[in-house]
Amino acid sequence: MQNYHYSGINKFGKRVSGTLPASNEQELELKLKKSNIDLLSSRKQSSLFKGKSKVPRKDIIGLTFQLEQLMKAGVPLMDILDDLKDNFENDAVKEMLASIYEAMEGGNTFSEALREYENVFGEVYVSLVSVGEKTGKLEEILVNLAEMLKWEDELISKAKKVMIYPAIVATVVIGVVILMMLFVVPELVGFISSMGGELGFATVALIATSEFIQEYILELFLVPIIGIVAYKVARKKSPNFKFKTDEMSLGLPIVGAVLYKLKLARIANSLAVMYSAGVSFPDSLRMASIIAGNKYLEQNILNSVQLIENGKPIFEAFDEADVFPPMAIRMVKVGELSGGMDTSLKNVSYFYDREAKELIDKIEPAIEPILTVVMGAVVGWIMIAVLGPIYDTIAQVQ
Repeated sequence: MQNYHYSGINKFGKRVSGTLPASNEQELELKLKKSNIDLLSSRKQSSLFKGKSKVPRKDIIGLTFQLEQLMKAGVPLMDILDDLKDNFENDAVKEMLASIYEAMEGGNTFSEALREYENVFGEVYVSLVSVGEKTGKLEEILVNLAEMLKWEDELISKAKKVMIYPAIVATVVIGVVILMMLFVVPELVGFISSMGGELGFATVALIATSEFIQEYILELFLVPIIGIVAYKVARKKSPNFKFKTDEMSLGLPIVGAVLYKLKLARIANSLAVMYSAGVSFPDSLRMASIIAGNKYLEQNILNSVQLIENGKPIFEAFDEADVFPPMAIRMVKVGELSGGMDTSLKNVSYFYDREAKELIDKIEPAIEPILTVVMGAVVGWIMIAVLGPIYDTIAQVQ
C-alpha cells in the first residue's frame, strides 16, 4: 500500500491537505469521499519509514503522552488517532498515524497496526501495547511507556553531554594546533634559523612536527576518516568484531564506567516495566537484551535466559551469566525470594541511574580544566621553542 499526499475541499468548502495510505488514486478518492473531502490533487509519497526511523524520540514521547491523557479522559482510541493524524506537528508522524488508523479500520488491533512501524516504536513498545490490550490495561501501559521513554531520553541526553562536549573541545584544540603548525610556525622557522646558533630540543621538535604536518596533512585528515568508515563496516559485517568492540567499550577509562552504569539502569528499568505489565520474565529478558544496545551485554542476558529456562533461580542465572554486578544481584535475589521482583528491579535501575549521573557530574567540571592545561602546554611549548633561541642569541651578543 502506497502513501499519498493529497489536497482537497471539505464539506465546508475549506481547502485541506494530508497523507493517506491507498493502493491507488481511485481508492484514495473513495476514502476521502467517506470523510466528505473532494480530491483536487494527489502525489505518491516515498515511505519515511523504510530503514532507520525518521521520527524523533521526542515525538514518540509526545504521542504516547497524548494517547495516555486522552484515553484517561475517556476518549475512544480511534477518535484520538483520527484527530492526531490530521493535527500532529510532524508530517512523518501524521503519515504513520494515518496508516495505523487505516489498519485499525480494516480490523487490526492497535498493537498489530503498530507492528508495521516496529522500527519506529521498538519491539518493547509494541509488545507492551499488545499486553495492555489483552489484559485491559492499555491506559496503564501507556503511562508506564511514557515514563520509561522520558527517563531513557534523559539518560541518552546525559550520555551525549559527557561524550560530545570533550570531543568538540578536543577537535578545536587539535584544529588550532594544526593551523599554528601550518601557518604560524613556518613563518617563525626562517627567523629562528637566521639567528644561527645551536637550537634546543623544544625548537628542533617544533620544526620537525611542523614539517611533518605540512608534508602529511592530507593523510592526517584521510586516515581517521578511513579508520572510522572501516570500523563501522567491520562492526556491520563481523558479529565477532562487534561483540569484541562492545565488550571493550565498557572497559574504557571513565567513559566505559558511565556507559556500563547507564545501560544497566536502562536494562533494569525496562525489565521492571515489562515484568510488572505481565510479560513473562524470560520474554522480558529477551526484549531487554535488544534494549541494551551492546552485543556483549545482549549475549550475557540471552545466556541467563537459557539458564532460567533450564530451572536456575534468576539471581543465580544473572551471577553465572555476568549480567549484573554483585550488589545488583543481591537486590534481585531479595526481590525473587520476597516476590517483589519488579520493585527490586526498579531499585537496581534507580541505583545505577544515580551512580551514572553522579559520575557524569564529577567528570563534567574536570573536562574543561584538563583541556585548558593541554592547550596551555602546547602554546607554552611553541613559545619556549620560539623564544629560547632569541634569548640565547641576546645572551651571546651581551
